[in-house]
Amino acid sequence: MDLAEFFTHKARDVVAIARDRGLLFLFDYRGPFIELMDGEAALSSCLQRVQDAAMHLLDDGFIFLSAQTEWSDDGFADVAVSVAGTGGRADDARISAVLQQLGLVERRGMQFYPEGARVADGTCPHSDFKISFAANRSDGILFAVDIVRAPARLMDGDPPPHADGARAWLISDANGAHQSLSRRLQRLGWSTTVFKSLHQATTQLRVMSAGMTRPALVIGTESRALTLDGMRTLRSELPQHTQVILATEDERRIDPGEGIDCMVWPFSPRELESVTRRAETAAAAFSGETAPAPLTFTERPRALVVDDNPVNLLVASGLLQVAGFEVRTAAGGEEAIARCREEAPQVVLMDVHMPDMDGLQTTRRLRALQQAGVLPEFRIVAATADARELGLPACVEAGMDGYLSKPLTLSSIEQELRRVMPGLRFLVTSH
Repeated sequence: MDLAEFFTHKARDVVAIARDRGLLFLFDYRGPFIELMDGEAALSSCLQRVQDAAMHLLDDGFIFLSAQTEWSDDGFADVAVSVAGTGGRADDARISAVLQQLGLVERRGMQFYPEGARVADGTCPHSDFKISFAANRSDGILFAVDIVRAPARLMDGDPPPHADGARAWLISDANGAHQSLSRRLQRLGWSTTVFKSLHQATTQLRVMSAGMTRPALVIGTESRALTLDGMRTLRSELPQHTQVILATEDERRIDPGEGIDCMVWPFSPRELESVTRRAETAAAAFSGETAPAPLTFTERPRALVVDDNPVNLLVASGLLQVAGFEVRTAAGGEEAIARCREEAPQVVLMDVHMPDMDGLQTTRRLRALQQAGVLPEFRIVAATADARELGLPACVEAGMDGYLSKPLTLSSIEQELRRVMPGLRFLVTSH
């Protein structure tokens, strides 16, 4: 079983369901191409049950399927799968029913978890895979499936291709729909620009002077407003070397020709590598394009999320990724300081209530390191579930720049980060 293809097909199974439920669906696969020697049926059954459960527990927001693989030279692989989401969370009765259906045992009185959180774990009845679950009081859920030391084979040890800064334009009228694809392309060396409509992309193309480099890749996600005919019109104004792809949910759609390919959404890692290999060197990295300007992986703004609650980490990370950030996480104050020493972010989203070293103490330590010249300047924004217990004055006194109340939403994060980080080009969902 090719894990990259397997997870891609599992993601495709839920795209339409998520859309019909008003959920934004995101997908990512990271790691080498690995073939699992057995267990395909068991993993498929387990993941299907987990995905169905996650969809059942969310009323709005987004759902994010992520798979991370690691290869060991002794012929084994570790696979970590997460299905996380944020938005309107189901009531406790529905959560209890889902946990019972999955055979997960709830853990009561877990230390350091906020009031109202639900935590459970167990083993999938169709396999030996461990399933963990956590949910916040109102807005976030997380399912995790762990596969440890499974017999496997490394399928391809060659380094992935690199686009060397070639331009990729991503077009979708669904807000945030291309953020995971943007990150995946940037990891392959593409410089990406996200457009919210064909009209916006076409307008951008027409105002570019003759000396400006056109995109080497254009991907449009099919919708009622973004049609094949519209992509044909855009294709006619692009250079011959530009790859033009219509992303569709319809696996039966036949390639229309005329310089346009149809690919089923979401794309597999191999498909993205194939597209990258076809990129022509004529698409130079330098360009005098007007806004919205493209982003490369190294230019993507960095955020650090600090929280002792793993659900909060996943929810906040997912929201920041949709907003256009590359995100790292820390489960406590000491780890946050270490992360900042390794690579300073542009913003830290800091939980206030944490054991050992709380968010205020951590902020004071970070500010002291900045004053000593050890760390560069960056913004710190508080995140707390109880605004009444600890208000903005205490956060400001500790050295924080902003303040967010949980549950977090994409709009509240964008609004506050726009305020504390004026002029920074990062909110690609808002063009």
